[in-house]
Parts: sequence; C-alpha cells; structure tokens
Amino acid sequence: MRKRSRMDCRVFYHKRNAYMRKIQTWFTPIVFWGLIGCLSCSQHPITEKAFLYPAEFAKHESIWLAWPTYAYEPGYANEDVVLKIIESLAPYVLVDLMVQDEAEMEKVNDIFKIKNTPCDHVRFRLIPRGDIWIRDMGPIFLKNGKGEMKIADFGFNSWGYDNQTSEYAMQAERVDRLVARALELPVIRSSMISEGGNREFNGKGTMMVTEAVELQRNPDWTKAELEREYKRIFNVKKVIWLKEGVAEDDFTFKGVLPGRIFVRGTGGHIDEYARFVGSNTILLTEVTPEERDADPIAGITYERMERNLSILKTATDQDGKAFEIIRVPYTKAIYETVDDEDHIQYLKSIDFKDGTVIEDDEPITLILATSYLNFIVTNGVVLIPAYWKEGRSEDFRQKDEAFKQIIKKVFPNRDIIQINPEALNIGGGGMHCISQQMPATNEEYTIHQIKWKEGSPFPEARHGAQVAVPNDKLYSIGGSYDRTKKFQAYDSVYEGIFIE
Repeated sequence: MRKRSRMDCRVFYHKRNAYMRKIQTWFTPIVFWGLIGCLSCSQHPITEKAFLYPAEFAKHESIWLAWPTYAYEPGYANEDVVLKIIESLAPYVLVDLMVQDEAEMEKVNDIFKIKNTPCDHVRFRLIPRGDIWIRDMGPIFLKNGKGEMKIADFGFNSWGYDNQTSEYAMQAERVDRLVARALELPVIRSSMISEGGNREFNGKGTMMVTEAVELQRNPDWTKAELEREYKRIFNVKKVIWLKEGVAEDDFTFKGVLPGRIFVRGTGGHIDEYARFVGSNTILLTEVTPEERDADPIAGITYERMERNLSILKTATDQDGKAFEIIRVPYTKAIYETVDDEDHIQYLKSIDFKDGTVIEDDEPITLILATSYLNFIVTNGVVLIPAYWKEGRSEDFRQKDEAFKQIIKKVFPNRDIIQINPEALNIGGGGMHCISQQMPATNEEYTIHQIKWKEGSPFPEARHGAQVAVPNDKLYSIGGSYDRTKKFQAYDSVYEGIFIE
C-alpha cells in the first residue's frame, strides 16, 4: 500500500464555506454536499416541508464518528475498533471524523499511516468533545422533501447519571450545535432530555423508544407530553413505547445483578435490543427458555423481552399495519474484572439504590454491554458485532453466525462485515452508539475514481482521487487541488467536481 501524506485525508474547517460557494458557482450541475457515494431516500415519504428523521437503512451521505478520548478499561483498545470501522466503510460511504483540534488531527493521520488504514474517504471535523458516544449527544440530522437538512438538539444529563449543568454534560450537549454551526445548518431545539440510542425510526412516521429510559430522563414530563414533543421534532405519527431494555444495560446506580455482577449501562437503550430493518420489520432480542433457566441475568432479560414482544405483537405502524418481528440471538455473557483504579473509586462512591456496599479489596466483576443489535447499517454494507475469538466456546461462534445469517436475509443486497466491539461494550455501548448517519441528498450520487489523461498539465495531481457524480452520467475529469485550496479542471466530458 502506498504511503500517505498528512494531507491525504481531507480536513474540513469551520471556515471552509466561502471555498465551497466558489466551487458551486463554477460547477452548478453538482451540489458540493453531494460529494458522496449516496443517494436518494426513496424508502420514506418525506413531505415537501416537513423535516423527518430518515430510516437508518436509507441512503447516507456520510457516517459521523469521533476519535476516542480515552480507553474504558486497561487492555481494551477502542481506537482499534474505530479504525476497523473506518477501514470497513471505505468502499461504501464517506466518514466525518471528529477530532479535538489540529494536533489530534495530525496524530490520527499518523496512526492511519502506521496502521495502513484507508483514509481517502475521511473528512476531519474539528469538534471539541469529551467522549465518543455521538449517537447520544451528537448531531441528529433531519431532512425534508427538498433535501434540506436541520439538526435536532435535545438536552443531555450524562444518561441520567448527572445533571445538565455538570461540566461533562454541558461539553457533550453542545456537540450537535457545533456541528450545525460548522455545516451552517439550522437547529430545532427541545428542552426534553433524550439520546439517539433510545430512538428507532421506520422512516415512514413511526418511532420506538424505551419507556423506562425516557421517563427517567424527564421525571417532570408525562408520556403524553413526551409524545407530543417527539411529534413536534420528528413529525412522526406514532410512538411505540417498549417497557425495559436488557439487564446488561441497566443503570450502575440501580445496584448489582444476580451473582454480585456490576453493570455500566444507560438504563435500557433501545438499540441494544430492538431495531427497525424495514418500514414494517423489527429485529428483537430473544432469550431462549434454556438460557433463562441457566442464567439468572438472562432470566431478567427474558421477562423484559417477552413483555416487549407482547407490545409489538399488538402494535401497528402509522398506517395501521402489523409488524413482522424477527427474533435474534441473545449474546453470551462476557465478564471482566475491573482493574482501573478510577473506575473502582467511582463505583465505591455510588449510593446504590439496592444498598450495595463495596468492601476494600473486593474484586469487582463487570458484565459487558454486548448486543448483536448494536450494528451500523449504511450504503451497501452492514457492520455487525461478533464475539468469538480463540479460546472461547463454540457457542460464541454459532451465535455470531446465526445473527450474520439473519442480517443477510433482511439486507440481501448489502455486504456483511463482522467486527468485535468489546472495547466499546465495556464502556457501556457499541458501534451504533459511537456513530451517526447523515442522510443523503435527494439526487443519487456515486463515488468514482478519477483516471488522469496522459500528458496531464497537473503532475502534482494524485491518481485515484475521488469524485462524486450523478448516477445517470459518466464523467472524465482532471484537475489539481493545491494546498491553497485552488481548483482547476480540464478536458471535462461533462462538468464535475474534483475532490481532494
């Protein structure tokens, strides 16, 4: 693989907009924000003016990620998981990667080079933040029938562990507005506290949430008030309230699970156990009776999922149609002894609701927030969790394969890539939790590779650069993009944009 310079991966600064306007003036047939390999959102009926949250299985312009700020436990390299996600997405979609500043950008570029990670599809975004869980505090992109976008901005209180005025919560809560400012998008604000990991949309007007989470975050709101606010922000017609999430995602301060097992969770985010994979198709975690009887923690989740199943069986979508419900495997439990001293001291400081007291020198065992349903779906590919590795039982491998086959069936035209997300699970989330999709523009685009003609007058131009063009045309484009952000084009069969 060729060596990459520091500038190989594109940097988009907050003040880049004047340059973009020049590009758009020169080449009006192509909207610069359609730089992507993506595409129309035909899966949902967006009215001309109403802003909706498109289904996640619709087309995307990009996937947003954030570079990790710290590891959640010694020996768990969450940077490796992020690198694997970036590499896996390379052939399919652009990645908008948040970094703290230019120094971190330089550091990440060096890591890309050392690890041989493809990065031509990466656009750096200088967005200060304290953590990587941008599904919950990052930009929530809404789109209308004209292809216009805005960002929804909710309150944030550290998943119910803190108050909104804490330093951590305030730093996290502003991330979505920083993105909106960088992209020059309007913001629709809400005083409701709500995280993206607890909202699922079918893209047609129906959403699902976990009731226990939303009510805990908003103790002064009624369900009716919350539902009205969802409808105001997302223009949905129907809200389905599922009761509780999996036991592994319970609140830490709630207390220990059977066997004196500690958790690090959100209180029951829906993306851990129920996901829309079609406008009328829902995947739901299933604990078998055998698993229930063998493990008391699985037994807790069994009761909750069966209750949620009963709700979904009688629920209908915005048009009154019943859902197809597909059950998926419950992950085998993975435990870890907590070694991080800061984490130990934090746990000891908690006033547990069940009266738990941690003794000095007591070993603390944590159950990881594993889930097959914490996956990323985007253009042409689905990134799914997989947990088998050398030394683990065949049960892990069999469950991994069973889930892979389910995903192949519901997404038959997409590639499936398995990634081990344990370094994220130990922090209380997964791949879906650290990502956020930006919907595609209405016009369909595909990323093509530029092939330079012989005798190019721009020898400094790099072969294999990417160009986004409408799908109904073929482009032969040459050009150069120097370090002063000047653009030149030549010999265009059709007009287009050269992107470095």
